[in-house]
Amino acid sequence: MKHENQNRENQTLVLALLRSQQLFLRAMGPVFRSAGLTASQWDVLETLSNKQALSINDLMRLTLSTSGNLDVVVKNLIQTGLVEKTIDETDRRARVLRLTPAGHQKVAEFLPTHNRALDQIFSGLSAHDKRETIKMLNRLRKKLPQPQKGRT
Repeated sequence: MKHENQNRENQTLVLALLRSQQLFLRAMGPVFRSAGLTASQWDVLETLSNKQALSINDLMRLTLSTSGNLDVVVKNLIQTGLVEKTIDETDRRARVLRLTPAGHQKVAEFLPTHNRALDQIFSGLSAHDKRETIKMLNRLRKKLPQPQKGRT
């Protein structure tokens, strides 16, 4: 009976995580679309804004994207002039991605809208609830298999 309860709890946890993610993305979809972005594009822009220049492998590892999806997202961001692919200054054979001035401007313009939407979504949670949720999700994430650096 104990094993059956554990299975049910595990399944309920997985469904709660998946449904929460889906509802969050559904709530944020109109916010991203209002800026002409997708959630994946914003993930790349925000990551490059915080980390500066990154290889495609590092970006894939940080955003937890698949290579096929990330290639399309990056290609579209390059075409719209928000991201550029340049030669790595420390290894001239390598290529890195970085925000263009227009990409920095897009992040600066969209961030207040993004933050207002997040405030609205999370308004029912106390600061303590948010910290506890972050702590529990980080604990769960550390127990999951991690992508290897430099591997895709």
